Amino acid sequence: MKKALLPSAALPALCAACILCTGAACLALEPAGWQYRQAFDIGRGGPARIPLPAGTLDGAQPDLRDLRVLAPDGAELPYALPRLPAAREAGETTRTLHRAAALQVNRAEKEIVVTIETGTDERLDSVEPLIPDTSDYLLPARVEISGDGRAWETLADRLALFRRGQGGRHGAVVQNTLPLGRRTAAWVRVAIAFETGPVAVAGARLRTVTATAARAAVPDEEVAARIVATSRRAGETLLAIDLGAANLALSELAFDIADPLFMRGVTITAGGENGGAGENAAAASGETVLARGALYRVAVGDRLDAHKTALDLGGVPAPARRIVARIEDGDSPPLDVRGVTAKRRPVHLVFNPPAAGRHVFLSGNPRAAAPRYDLAALADRFADLPVTAIAAGPVEAAPGYRPPAEPDEPWRFARSAGFWVALALVVAVLLFVIGRLLPKAETDAGDR
Repeated sequence: MKKALLPSAALPALCAACILCTGAACLALEPAGWQYRQAFDIGRGGPARIPLPAGTLDGAQPDLRDLRVLAPDGAELPYALPRLPAAREAGETTRTLHRAAALQVNRAEKEIVVTIETGTDERLDSVEPLIPDTSDYLLPARVEISGDGRAWETLADRLALFRRGQGGRHGAVVQNTLPLGRRTAAWVRVAIAFETGPVAVAGARLRTVTATAARAAVPDEEVAARIVATSRRAGETLLAIDLGAANLALSELAFDIADPLFMRGVTITAGGENGGAGENAAAASGETVLARGALYRVAVGDRLDAHKTALDLGGVPAPARRIVARIEDGDSPPLDVRGVTAKRRPVHLVFNPPAAGRHVFLSGNPRAAAPRYDLAALADRFADLPVTAIAAGPVEAAPGYRPPAEPDEPWRFARSAGFWVALALVVAVLLFVIGRLLPKAETDAGDR
């Protein structure tokens, strides 16, 4: 009588152990696959929220899937990246309301008065008269509010409404949005001055702001942006801007423009060949459009004085350290742009170092998969942790770094497929052995 080499109950456990060990070996961290490292010091152990240095962001993949944190002993530490509020009033929500408008033309004063009943007690952020005019215009406007429709308070005067370039090569540059100072009012009135005749107004859009639960805003950080190249072609000026690092969440890009009078459309792009011109040039050259908007400075005597030389990018991630500002000149001479300034939203990392000491950020592994830590599911619960300042060293080339081989795509697929085929064969053989041994064990038991 032959005896089974292993108890039958132990064989499935052995099979599972083999598979789990194989999977664990595949998921083990190999520091040699990371190109960059940046050391930083933590003064104490325990849960902490720290800002990610721009240098580590620069070396990481755009989605930060290759970011790793090592403890002083070299062990991998789980982390989470909580969502951060923008640098604005805490807990704001906005919505847009479409409203009809009552029109009154005062030809003696040469102005058209647009009166809007708000129908809300929410705070008013801005009003936009809907002007369907297809020709260019530049008009001064006055904004007033009232609680009863009889007594009016002037919020601002000499504001600019304009449209330039409709039907042209680059499309129209339009500015019809007027600020309301986040005041509450039952009525809003916009007085638009004209010279030759009133413009048509088809209605208005109101943008309201509502505060929710209070929370501390995270201020934006300055970016050391600079213009590194300027080129001009086909009615456009292209400004190449170096941000100092890639993967920055840009919140604002401001231009220092010396010209006293201008109205230009601008498109901010990243990647591609930075060539071509025109409205669809960015898409044609493979660039990623980060933002579009208008830059202007208009002053007409004592009737009009308004300017806007900064773009709100809303925290859009810039995948490269160099971006391009495409300014639409049309037939006008290029603007005298003296420089740029930028701001970014910070990225915070939450983790639980077991002790104080020197830790390490790893980045620069395009083949790394995003880690799946339990801590990531609780990221927003740690958003209220105070920010712990860290002393980060320079970004350095990781010692022992081995660039991953770049096989041809068919070989890469074959290698991946071969691994899974081999794993399937191992499982099949183990199941075959189990199938052969279990009946023998039962037969031996019957003979006894």
